Amino acid sequence: MQRMSLKRASFHFAALSILAAVTAAETTPQDSTEAPLVILGARLVDTSVAGSGEPVTVLVQDQIIHAVAGEVEIPSDARVIDARGKYLLPGLADMHNHLRSGTFLPGDKPAEILQQMLPWGITTVFDPAVHGAAYQLLRDEIGKDPDAYPRVFLTAGLFTAPKGWGRGHQPLSAAEGRTVVQSMQASGSDAVKLMYDDMSWATTRPFAVLDRAVMAAIIDEAHRLGMKAFVHAPVLELAAEAVEANVDCLLHGIISDPVSPEFIESMLEHGTCYMSTLTMFHTNAGYAAWADRLEEFDKYEQLDPAILDAFRLPAVQGGTARLDNTAYAARQLPVLRENLLRVANAGVPIVIGTDTGIPGVLPGIALQLELVMHVDAGLSPRQALNAATRNAAAMLDQASVFGSIEPGLAADILILDANPLEDIRNIRDIYRVIHAGRVYDPELAR
Repeated sequence: MQRMSLKRASFHFAALSILAAVTAAETTPQDSTEAPLVILGARLVDTSVAGSGEPVTVLVQDQIIHAVAGEVEIPSDARVIDARGKYLLPGLADMHNHLRSGTFLPGDKPAEILQQMLPWGITTVFDPAVHGAAYQLLRDEIGKDPDAYPRVFLTAGLFTAPKGWGRGHQPLSAAEGRTVVQSMQASGSDAVKLMYDDMSWATTRPFAVLDRAVMAAIIDEAHRLGMKAFVHAPVLELAAEAVEANVDCLLHGIISDPVSPEFIESMLEHGTCYMSTLTMFHTNAGYAAWADRLEEFDKYEQLDPAILDAFRLPAVQGGTARLDNTAYAARQLPVLRENLLRVANAGVPIVIGTDTGIPGVLPGIALQLELVMHVDAGLSPRQALNAATRNAAAMLDQASVFGSIEPGLAADILILDANPLEDIRNIRDIYRVIHAGRVYDPELAR
């Protein structure tokens, strides 16, 4: 099938500036959502349901999957997608995405970046830290037409220590931490996130770390209120403390040291999931090299070349002044990859997230590349796809809502031209994306 590139945005440069935004298409749906939708004859790629690998017909009505079977009675008014010879899987989820462009200049528009995820096959996004007034503004914007966006979960800010890494809530006592969690729950925050990291893996001048008792109180209060608690803790010693405090998921892989059997046993005992954000960590090897990797992976030329050229400019190669030891982080990448494989093989639930918005981690393509990097680290394509579908749903207790192709679940569906189980890079070969009953054709977004 002849493909067209997605529409390239227009970028303007000052003399030595870095471009401000990543290219991505507007996601105008191909069809209306009023009539039933039938997907005919695609092979099912979903390890969580029986019959995976067999051709099926899927009936969607009112944004919900109503039937998945070899033969389905097709309503006379149905919209029909002939997907024979193609591959059907749940829409992908990016469970660590800050809705920023991944470049160096301000001016991001989170709602627009959220919409840009759809042509890349991403139907669910979790942003674990939306600060201040931006939190409610984003909720209000999405609320105008929720179905025009991927399913989205948001956290109202994050917790960190005074003089710690990141900006956010800085409670000085356990009681104060609990009070902030209560206010977050009242605002509708979908979870809490804690920074529990001295950044010693990337700087020679470590940051202050949140008090351990305060950290534990925040997690406990979140659970008392029925909320999930997630932690940024790439240093093994600190991650172990967070797991002991019963945190629900580690939102970054462990890069400081090889994980121990005792640490893995603790994760299994506490039911903690593990997210590596490999794309983010790999940018520490150098922006120019990372731009080359993006260019090689961008099969359908969906990125404007100016984005990649900007990351090759000499002025940006040194990164930020405070993170003065990223060379060490680059040397630790084999440890990061091996830790992912170890915890996965031990049965720890793996979830996919990218930390999109960190410079170099570009919306959409980062999630596809994250899947590839999981397989490169030794996971099977099935394990990687599960991490971006059913495991992602389970992370927020949403397995009864999305993450699989089953009757009663949301019709978040990805149709591919090639089998991702044979080559995970086939995740790029998107034929259609279905979300909230709307059908998106990447070829029309040009």
